[in-house]
Order: sequence, then structure tokens, then C-alpha cells
Amino acid sequence: MDRFLVFARRTDIRSVSLDIPYFADVVVPINATMKNTIAISVDPLRGLVYWADSTLRKITRASLDGSKHQDVITTGLVTTDGLAVDTIGQKLYWTDTGTNRIEVGNLDGSMRKVLVWQNLGSPRAIALYHEMGYMYWSDWGENAKLERAGMDGSQRIVLISLNLGWPNGLAVDKAGSQLLWADAHTERIEASDLMGRNRRILISPVQHPYGLTLLGAHIYWTDWQTRSIQRADKDTGGNIIVVRDNLPGLMDIQAVDRTHALGYNKCGDRNGGCSHLCLPNPTSFSCACPTGIQLKEDGKTCDPSPDTYLLFSSRGSIRRISLDTDDYTDVYVPIQELHNVISIDYDSVEGKIYYTDVFLDVIRRADLNGTKMETVIGEGLKTTDGLAVDWVARNLYWTDTGRNTIEVSRLDGKYRKVLINNSLDEPRAIAVFPRKGFLFWTDWGQVAKIERAHLDGSDRKIIINTDLGWPNGLTLDYDSRRIYWVDAHLDRIENADLNGKMRHVLISQVSHPFALTQ
Repeated sequence: MDRFLVFARRTDIRSVSLDIPYFADVVVPINATMKNTIAISVDPLRGLVYWADSTLRKITRASLDGSKHQDVITTGLVTTDGLAVDTIGQKLYWTDTGTNRIEVGNLDGSMRKVLVWQNLGSPRAIALYHEMGYMYWSDWGENAKLERAGMDGSQRIVLISLNLGWPNGLAVDKAGSQLLWADAHTERIEASDLMGRNRRILISPVQHPYGLTLLGAHIYWTDWQTRSIQRADKDTGGNIIVVRDNLPGLMDIQAVDRTHALGYNKCGDRNGGCSHLCLPNPTSFSCACPTGIQLKEDGKTCDPSPDTYLLFSSRGSIRRISLDTDDYTDVYVPIQELHNVISIDYDSVEGKIYYTDVFLDVIRRADLNGTKMETVIGEGLKTTDGLAVDWVARNLYWTDTGRNTIEVSRLDGKYRKVLINNSLDEPRAIAVFPRKGFLFWTDWGQVAKIERAHLDGSDRKIIINTDLGWPNGLTLDYDSRRIYWVDAHLDRIENADLNGKMRHVLISQVSHPFALTQ
């Protein structure tokens, strides 16, 4: 097929040839599970279809004949409503109404970067105009709008913000220099010029339009209510016909013309000299780095990795926030099989993340890029709430509130030993001070307390047992030699010296703090 439609129907993807005088839809025989396929996009040059499944929370691709399916993005997605392949620049763009972000990455999902993350309500459709360096998107949030920015996220402006309801499908008519969109609330398909001016109604009423695409002199759209794909003249809105009907679950649609010549690649000359991402903009292009990695002063080269960053867990994910860049956008560490991660620590010597999963009752570790995941402790755990790496002696300490123990092992899990198993009620956070040879932990049981011992468990003593509620997170300032903790019952953050003296409330009225670091 040279000219055809590709559309999503939640649980399958289908195509309709436009090369023949009659319309028939054919299922693309992809041997992959689909539960809620919302957005699709096609790379005609490489013969690939990309789709986003909001239930499976991933972006996948396959050949147009259904073969060679491959997951592209598997972490950090919530509800990917819009998807657009930049065939010329070999990039993938997507919107996520769950994270309220617009992101870009290579076609294989690598070098992922957040482009837009502020002032988004519910971003949906996204359309690209590589030759002009622009991307356009619809936002059906509380303040519905159509926006435009450079494909590098620069020069963002609102094009239209009046008389919109649920702007869904969006298409750029390059030949006619116009923007077309479908609004399911106003029940209209409208058009404007590429600046959002000269707005006009093409078709009204339309029952519940969702996906919208353009090919030649025609627009095509999916309609939830009529369960059909329809076509009309792109300039007049006339000559409406039903392409296919009796299609429940219709979602996104894209028209493809494989005979159409590709435009000029702004980044075609040695990737623009960029070490990582080269992204078009209205004037030329700009070099960019994956989220959280800083661009060097030469404007072309990215640092190898963030120098300073936060690591945190959120039940089913472990994420990183770079402190080198000013957007503070979290990036998922792509570790598989995360169910209920409670505690994490990092070994800067080997660059490994250690974490506890209380659903699986395991302690595991992985590289910062998510690879080389392995189980360190796989048995004899109940509820491991706290974890601490001794980066000097190469030991691992953890608390188990289910077994009321504090244990230690080597970093690979060998030579496991119970250090403390008496007078513990609900041990939670744990921290080590290798230079002083100390181990600290919180206990939020019936008699809340903070304790200290030597790293071998000896010389145990209670250092704080008054004015505590639910002492959770614990950390140490090794320079000032002070201990910091959060209390989720008293809603405050406090500190004291290593003996529990000179106690000081740093921040009060903190809403249920759980963990902290410094």
C-alpha cells in the first residue's frame, strides 16, 4: 500500500487502503497484547507503526505487516494520549495527560527528554511540522487551548484559548498552511492558519470526534458516538462520507502517503554536531540532553551523567531528579519488577541502587541505568522498611519491622547476620556513620525512640525517647555531625547531635513526612 489509514481500536490496530476504490479495514496482525491503545503514529520511511497503551503504560512499535513488535518506552508513562513520529529527524514525541508532560526521544526510546512540563492541563494530540521546526498540541484541561512551540520546546505560545471544550484530534495542513482540530464538546471540526488566526468552522455538528488526520484534499476523523471513520473536504468541510462504521472503541487515526517526499532534515549534517539530541526549532536547531543531564558551555556536548541528584521511590517505581538542571523533572530508573519499594540507598563506589520491595520481600540492587538487576537477599524477610549502605566497609544494613530485627550482610548478601533482635518494636529508617563507626535507627513503636549502636551492634543506647510520635526517615550530616529525622505524627523535621542532645526543630507543620536525605 502507498496511501492508507491506520487507526486504533483499543485492543487492535487496523488499516484501510486508499489505493483502491472501496474501503475495507484489515487488522494489522501484531502478536502483542493491547488493552487500551489510545494514540498511534506511523513512520512511513521505516514501515513502522507506534502505539501507546494507557492500561499497560507503555509505547510499542511494530512493522506495518505486524511483525517485529518491540517495546520502546516502558517506564514513566501514565496516560499517553498523543504520539507523533518525526520521520525526518528520527524522533518520537508524545504527550502524557497523567504526568502533564510533553516528551521526546529517539525512535528506539533512548535519550528521553521532557520538553514541556509547566502550565499543562490535559495535553492530548500532538502534530509536527519539521520543516518549520514547530510542534502543535491540544490541551483539553480546565482552560482548554491549542499551543505551539519549537520542536525543542522553545518559543512556546498559546494559539487559541477561546470557545474550546474538548479539543481532541489535531492535524497540520502543510500545503494549505492551516491547523485543523476536532472538538468533542463543541461538536465541531475547525480550522485556522498556523498562527491561530482566521479561525473558521469546517463541520458542525459532529457527534463526538476524537482522532483527526489529513491526506491530500481530505480530512479523516474517528467518531466515538457513531463508531465510524468519516471523510470530508479539508477546505470546505463538504462531501462528507462514511469510510467505515460499526467500529466500537475507535481512538486515534493517521493517514500515510509513502510516495510523499520527505523534507529537509535540519539536523542531517552529523546530527547538527550534537553529542546527544538534535532538535529542530523555527530558526535552525538546538542541541539537547536527556532529562536531568546538563548541556556544556559549547552548546553541543552533554555531560556524561548528572553530578548531583536525588533518588526516591514511589511504590512501583524508583526515580531520579537531577539537581544540575533547573527543571527538577523526575526521571524513572528503568528497573523491572518493582511492586512496593519502601527503602533505597545508593553505593557511589560501584554506582548501584539498593532497594527493598516489601511485596516481594526481597532486597535487590541494580545499576543507575536500570540494568544488572539482581537479588541480594531473597528469603527470611518480612517488612524491610530501612536500608543503609556502608560504602567504606562494603556492608549492607537493614531493618525488618515484621521480624523486629536489624541485620547486616556484605553488599552481595553473603555472611548475613542478625545484629539486634531484642527490644525492637517497629524499627524503620537506618543510617550509618562509617568514620565514627556508628549505626542509627528510628523505632516508631508503642514507645517511639531513636537509637544508636556501633556498626557491629555493640554499645547500643537510646539517644532520644521523648517528644516523639512516628519517627520515620533518618539521615546524617557527616560534616556537622548531626542527626536529622522526620516525625509523621508531630509533622516536623528535627535534628540533634550524635548523642541526641542539642535538639532543634527545623521545620514544623510538614504533612506526614516519611523520608529525608541531605
